[in-house]
Amino acid sequence: MATATLLAAILLDGSTARGQLLWSFETGLEGWEATGYTDSDFISLATSAMGATDGTQSMVVETGPTYGWDVRSSVSAGDAARYAAFNAAAANLEGYTLDFDVSITPDSFSSLTDPGGYFLLNVAVNSDTTGFKQSLNVTPNLAGLTNNTFPISIPMASLPVSANSSFYQLNIGSNSDHTNGGGGEGAKYFIDNIRLTALPTLVETTLFSWETPDNPATTEVNEQFEGWVPGFHDGHVHSISTDGATDGSYALEIDRRSRTSPNFSWGSQFLISSDVDPDPEVEQIDPTLQAQIDDLVENINGATAIAFDVRIGDNFPYSGGYAKFGVHFTDDTGAFYDAEGQSFNGPVEGDTGTVTIPLSSMLDNTSGLTLEQAGLLVGTHFLRIGLSTNTDVPGFYQIDNFRVISEVSTDNADFDGDGDVDGEDFLAWQAGLGVGTTLADGDANGDGTVDSSDLAIWQDQYGTATPAAAAGNIPEPQTLVLAIVALGGAGLLRRRRP
Repeated sequence: MATATLLAAILLDGSTARGQLLWSFETGLEGWEATGYTDSDFISLATSAMGATDGTQSMVVETGPTYGWDVRSSVSAGDAARYAAFNAAAANLEGYTLDFDVSITPDSFSSLTDPGGYFLLNVAVNSDTTGFKQSLNVTPNLAGLTNNTFPISIPMASLPVSANSSFYQLNIGSNSDHTNGGGGEGAKYFIDNIRLTALPTLVETTLFSWETPDNPATTEVNEQFEGWVPGFHDGHVHSISTDGATDGSYALEIDRRSRTSPNFSWGSQFLISSDVDPDPEVEQIDPTLQAQIDDLVENINGATAIAFDVRIGDNFPYSGGYAKFGVHFTDDTGAFYDAEGQSFNGPVEGDTGTVTIPLSSMLDNTSGLTLEQAGLLVGTHFLRIGLSTNTDVPGFYQIDNFRVISEVSTDNADFDGDGDVDGEDFLAWQAGLGVGTTLADGDANGDGTVDSSDLAIWQDQYGTATPAAAAGNIPEPQTLVLAIVALGGAGLLRRRRP
């Protein structure tokens, strides 16, 4: 019955944290100590109730001025869970980040004679063959702050450690120009929730690449433009070019040398409507056009970002200071989600780059919602995609490979490999908890450990395939929930919640 109780509780309370937590200081300093390096101005180390972001405790470090390495923790094979997490990251450095939270409280600089003008944190790692690898100034300037928490994320590619090392060491240091207090009191910073995070797998889906051949029989339209026409602002003249092609042989060329003011223009757009009856009182939906709209909406709503490639054309005789490009989406609701991408500063002919615009930055000012939050209307009969240019000189540009970027999960909770995610897989996870290292042991995210992150994936994926016939007497989750309720276990579950 213990298994039934645990499984039912998990199904009813889906709050299990994701990610590989390394240190949260709930049981003390958990192996952290002063580095003892000669350049360290370290003063003291303790746990604290202030600055906690995961649980009720954090690690508070008190340090003096100048540059130095304050604290460290070393992990070896005897610390199985942390060692496995570092080893998984070492084997796939591009696929992981080191994350933690740093907090400044009213206690951080209150005892100093002078807080100085800068206070920054640094991170370093060490392992068998890579040596001491550093990532400097990983925080904003913390000097003078009083009540701030910053989530820090560092690509492990910038902190390379060697796979299967006999040890992994993490160091945290500081660099500041403060003056200690009259009694030698130093500056204090608070660290919590140190973890290794596996990055999602990204996939790109091209929406437009301007490779469609023109049909000579349809003289009124050039199919190679793939539906792109001048926008509701003037100034964009379209053509097809072989310059700037990054996906195939052709790109969309935008010539805006005839437009000098104002600098911003929604000069290009893709329009599609499945309602082919010109009478606004009559709706006649073309199924082929509707299927195209539905496919675009599905791809956009499932994405995290929009991206496209840009080449700067010849602006002679002008010398530009900047060029920026933006995107908007509109559907039947009338919402207008838009944002600009990064700027090309001092662009010259032949400059190339990729503009990436997260859906989380594309805001509809009327609703106050982003495209990531609201999504395009599923079933909309109208869709407009706009492309803007914003530049201080006349110029022309090539655009290619207009695409969406989506996250694809490689998580897999089918631990027994029978084609479904069910109670059998939960039992495999339970048996491997804390000791397993493989998919069969319950490692759903491939980080080499079996822990709460894998359980959360099992929760998310439970029932996503047609369940096979239950084997033996292993109960399925619905049966277990009913059993718990029948035995009064629901009260126990309620008491588990805060």
